[in-house]
Amino acid sequence: MLSTSLPTGHRGRFLALLLLLVVLGAVYLVVAAPLIDLYVGRAAQIEDKRMLVPRLKAAAAELPELRAQVADLRATAGTRKVTLEGSSDSIASANLQNHIAEFATSVGVTIGSTESLPVETRGGYRRIGLRFTLNGPYEALLKFIAKLEAATPPLVLENLHIHGVLRRPGTPQAGALDAGLDVFGFRNNDNAVAAKP
Repeated sequence: MLSTSLPTGHRGRFLALLLLLVVLGAVYLVVAAPLIDLYVGRAAQIEDKRMLVPRLKAAAAELPELRAQVADLRATAGTRKVTLEGSSDSIASANLQNHIAEFATSVGVTIGSTESLPVETRGGYRRIGLRFTLNGPYEALLKFIAKLEAATPPLVLENLHIHGVLRRPGTPQAGALDAGLDVFGFRNNDNAVAAKP
């Protein structure tokens, strides 16, 4: 009964061929296509790794030099003073003020006034700040700022403003400018805690 219901002749061959193509297509989609995609993906990974090898070899060749640089930087950082000295915030602030006054005198800048700013705790450090008003020629102000930028311990400058003041020609400091800025230094917070009774 089954054999009589199946098509024969050209139609049967065509349907058998069509069924064979459908089975082969399904096998390709289920088995071969994922294997080809896997092969292409792995080939791309291998090519990426092959291209990375020269870079890794170059980095490995630089490693001894980089380690020597790290050792030098650690030695320099260990001997470099990075915080303000003083057993209390007020002593550290006074030391900072004296330090800045020395810079100003050395470049010919006059300090008009100094104001202490509130101390802030930042992580393991206490930020000590002073607000200055200054007067001097443009070149001297630039030298003063450069000295602050290169200072040891490092200082942070904020709120810098420079403006000219009209003065009568021939009066002292006719070419001078007025400036204002905030200068901050940091002190170890451990020292502040140890200083408290």
